[in-house]
Amino acid sequence: MYNNNINTLRFLGAFLVLFGHTFVLCGGPGGGYDPISQWLKGVTAYQAKLPGIGVAMFFVLSGYLVTRSFDNRRSLIQYLEARALRIFPALWVTLLLTVLVLGPLVTTLEPGAYFTQQGTWNYLLYNAKLYPDIMHRLPGVFMDNPRAGGVNGSLWTLPVEVRMYALVALLGVAGVIRRRAVFNLLALVIVIWFILSPEHFFLLYRPEHEVLAVYFLLGALFYVNRDSISYHWIGVALLGALVFISFKGAMYNLVYALWFSYLVLYLSFHRRLKLPDLGKRGDFSYGLYLWAFPVTQVNILIFGPQHPWFLVLVTFAATMVLAVCSWYYVEKPALRLKGRLTGAGSAAG
Repeated sequence: MYNNNINTLRFLGAFLVLFGHTFVLCGGPGGGYDPISQWLKGVTAYQAKLPGIGVAMFFVLSGYLVTRSFDNRRSLIQYLEARALRIFPALWVTLLLTVLVLGPLVTTLEPGAYFTQQGTWNYLLYNAKLYPDIMHRLPGVFMDNPRAGGVNGSLWTLPVEVRMYALVALLGVAGVIRRRAVFNLLALVIVIWFILSPEHFFLLYRPEHEVLAVYFLLGALFYVNRDSISYHWIGVALLGALVFISFKGAMYNLVYALWFSYLVLYLSFHRRLKLPDLGKRGDFSYGLYLWAFPVTQVNILIFGPQHPWFLVLVTFAATMVLAVCSWYYVEKPALRLKGRLTGAGSAAG
């Protein structure tokens, strides 16, 4: 399981989000897509651009690995402990530093006014619990940037992720994850429901979030059926042919999502495919994802929005420093607590 390319793909996904968001933030509302996204949105499912491609990669892998996490532990408490330790410590540190350090430095308000605004503490509290949704603004922060007031737009995916964790827990407790036929039938019903009536889809808070649920469920589906699925370039080609045949048809989004999910897992697990190990010294993808958006906004504030390619380089360098610190001083120590808080000993995943 560990001889794979997962960390590299997660890192790549985080970088795609950083890259695409830099152009969006420089361009402001209604514009600013990078050249690759301009082309991608015409051919990808759900008109996904580079940030959407990166996030979809995360959700396919998360669906596979989180389902595996429950299956390995066979304990709801251990599973919830592992998921909480993975997502919340780094998030909380990011939020605290954003509110208490970054906010006062860049806000247009006086410090006293900034700290007495209810919006300052709502940003911290709402985003810390990821329920029911997140807040995007801090008082007076980044108000002169092209994308005015956006502090950390990347956080919108985290409530979706947490709801998917809850769904896996529900299915796991019900014993569905270990009953392949039942899981497959249920997944089929959920996907059909989403196709026929996405506005009444029951899983998530906002309709636009449900696209990520599809990628997560496909990742989970591949895990549950792992003994029956092999990853081969022929599979990539055959599913790619179906994507071509169904292009812009009624089933195109689902067929594309299935091909994309298979491709991500093919790149992750193919035994002969060895990508450069970008996770060799640590899993920096989550920290990169958490910090890229606010760091981009800071750099736009300092250097201006005229040169997005330059800002990509500057943002990547600065965000990597924060991501490395997040991994070694927050995430890795938190992950060492797996099994200790519940007294169950450590477990993989």
